[in-house]
Amino acid sequence: MADGTPRNPIVAEEAADRLYIIDARNGVERRILLDWIHSTCDGSGGDDEPAWASLDIEDGDHALPVDVLQARLDGAPSRLIVPLRVAWRIPGFDKDRALKFRHLIFGDPRHPGPLRSRLILLRDRRRAQILVGEAATLDALRDRFCEQTGGGDGEGADSPEFAGFVARQAALALDVAERGIRGTRYKVPRFVADGLRTSPKFRAALAELAEKTGRPVADLYREARPLMKEAIARPSALFLDLRARLDRMMFGGYAPEMEIDAAELARLRNILREHPTAILFTHKTYIDGATPSRLTYEKDMPMLHSFGGANLDFAIMGEFFRRSGMIFIRRSFQDQPVYKLVLRHYIAWLLAKRFPLSWAFEGTRSRLGKLMPPKYGLMKYVLDAAHATGTRGVHFVPFVTSFDLIRDVEEYAAEQTGRNKKPESLSWFIGYMKSLKEPSGRIRLDIGEPVVIDTAPGPDDKRALEQIAFAVAVEANRVTPLTVTSVMCLILLGMAPRGATSAELLGAIGAVTDWARARGIRLSKELESGDDAALSATVDTLVASGLLTRYEAGSENVYSIDPAKHPMASYYRNIIAHHFLDRAMIELALFELRDADSGDATAAFWTKIDRLRDLFKFEFFYPPRDEHRAAIEAELGRIDPVWDRRLASGDRGIAQLLRRCQPVVGHAILLPFAEAYSVVADLLARAKPGDAVDEKALLDAALVEGRQAYLLRRISSEAAIGKLLFANGLSLMRHMGLAEEATPDTLAVRRALLMELRGLANVMETMRLSTVALADRLPGSGERA
Repeated sequence: MADGTPRNPIVAEEAADRLYIIDARNGVERRILLDWIHSTCDGSGGDDEPAWASLDIEDGDHALPVDVLQARLDGAPSRLIVPLRVAWRIPGFDKDRALKFRHLIFGDPRHPGPLRSRLILLRDRRRAQILVGEAATLDALRDRFCEQTGGGDGEGADSPEFAGFVARQAALALDVAERGIRGTRYKVPRFVADGLRTSPKFRAALAELAEKTGRPVADLYREARPLMKEAIARPSALFLDLRARLDRMMFGGYAPEMEIDAAELARLRNILREHPTAILFTHKTYIDGATPSRLTYEKDMPMLHSFGGANLDFAIMGEFFRRSGMIFIRRSFQDQPVYKLVLRHYIAWLLAKRFPLSWAFEGTRSRLGKLMPPKYGLMKYVLDAAHATGTRGVHFVPFVTSFDLIRDVEEYAAEQTGRNKKPESLSWFIGYMKSLKEPSGRIRLDIGEPVVIDTAPGPDDKRALEQIAFAVAVEANRVTPLTVTSVMCLILLGMAPRGATSAELLGAIGAVTDWARARGIRLSKELESGDDAALSATVDTLVASGLLTRYEAGSENVYSIDPAKHPMASYYRNIIAHHFLDRAMIELALFELRDADSGDATAAFWTKIDRLRDLFKFEFFYPPRDEHRAAIEAELGRIDPVWDRRLASGDRGIAQLLRRCQPVVGHAILLPFAEAYSVVADLLARAKPGDAVDEKALLDAALVEGRQAYLLRRISSEAAIGKLLFANGLSLMRHMGLAEEATPDTLAVRRALLMELRGLANVMETMRLSTVALADRLPGSGERA
């Protein structure tokens, strides 16, 4: 333990039957530990010289030098093995963890060399603290060895494998003691390659592979060794500190403290301690992958192992990230069974030892703000590893980071409208890091309920994999909060091209937050508290960034979004669009029914809901139809408790429901998708019989035609011009069987779909006008937002 007292007290009668394992990096440390041993034994009443073995216990692929230790493991079964180490303290380090990048050159001050050690001792001997790991008897260690390795080459005193196992157990016991003074953030995996090579499950898997391939097991072991070196991350305290420093630099433009609910943080801490865990974060910017690692570091939780492509494993940066916990994976390894086996058992080893994993479950960054469809690759690797090794209770934890401003959004908007993306280079990276220093507001973290997999599905169970990924996505959407940025973009895009006065904006924000609060939707700190000062500070940041414009020359401040910024603003709106989807569908269906001679209005309403669900199925995550209908009914009940009677009564009841829906938001949520799809449908409808669909040519043409349609105001905003929107529109056409070779029949259906989409856009324009008319009826005010 940190104070030098063994966890298992050593009584005087046992003093003569101890073997000390000294983990010493140099002669100075060895001398300190030997002095401590002799002073301890002198006070125990024993006459025999204490037995000890000194070795620098490294974590690498090379064999430990255990000859001396092996020769001394011949004592009685009750003999205590006591591990010792020197922990070097850094004055004031716990306050700000002020390691510098120069330590990459001069070394970690927690592991000083011989000369540096002597200088430290001359100044302050108290900085050399004796650590005593938890002692264990030889008998207990032999039982542990047989349990974990299956016996290996035997647990006798002459077994080098048993001696190596004892040395590794001593190092692990010392690591536990050292974390008592350093912190849980420095819990790093040790002796991973040795742990895999001696694992009975790994050995059995290699034997099975040898039988399948007809290759000797020894050949497979030789092939596995360099693959372990390639795949296994080697994190250390120094690089974890430096990575944390880099993380802090990346968040320089944001408020120093990230906002997180204390109860969610406590729950996450417990999950990481008790269960095999993977943190799956939503991916909206280059830097959101750093927020989980920053959180676990700052809150003293176990470090996260993240995943990266093998193409990123180059020169200095590859080594830096491997030493700070990144696992580099080859892009494809279907025909590499040994690599696949090594990776599977490595992941399972990390899960079993409670080393949490982390990755973006969408794969790439979202270019639209909405949650992207999950990518199954890494989740499949983890589940396959859990299935193959019998690991149970894997917890997939959804993790959402919300930023007031995201510096990447301008780049995303440029990509979606067809402009060339800047290539990523050193100059680009420097420019990006500079942009992160600009004031960007706050960061909020939200942690969803874990999706718990008691027993992992088999490798061929694709349906189970999809269901698990879908459950993570739905939970991530559920815990995504409304922020000032997203709500203001929703409101102002819904009113565009009209702006909003301070009073109108405050009133609309209040209406939206009240609506969200009643439905249990999460709100950012400023929205939840109603703190006008905090709200004004965020608005000032948005204005300074250029996302919002503020006209101050008149009698009232007026806020708006420049039309050129609509694609950027739509990104922030789309982040929260799923919360308003049911409401948007209800409003749109009611507006469609308002002037229609629908006969049975109730049946027509549900038909329209089903149609909207089908039209936008490539944009949103839906629950099963029965669950979705129940959610729609619940929302209708909150709008009007007697909604069913009003709907059944026809035109008058529909008008009453619409009045209770004010202000409407459906057009702000669904209009860009309908307009984007109409551009694709228009191009397909112009085809001639026999024409085939060339996807790339169609999407390129859609960018051109979309721009033209905007200039002619056939679409209302540049937010409807985007490659991903057009691609989803084409996916819908393909799903409907309208993207095959053109025939007279399919051309007729394409034209009908085009008219339907334009009709929906026209209805949503009516919805926008009703919102603007409502704003015009509000009394003026000189208040400022």
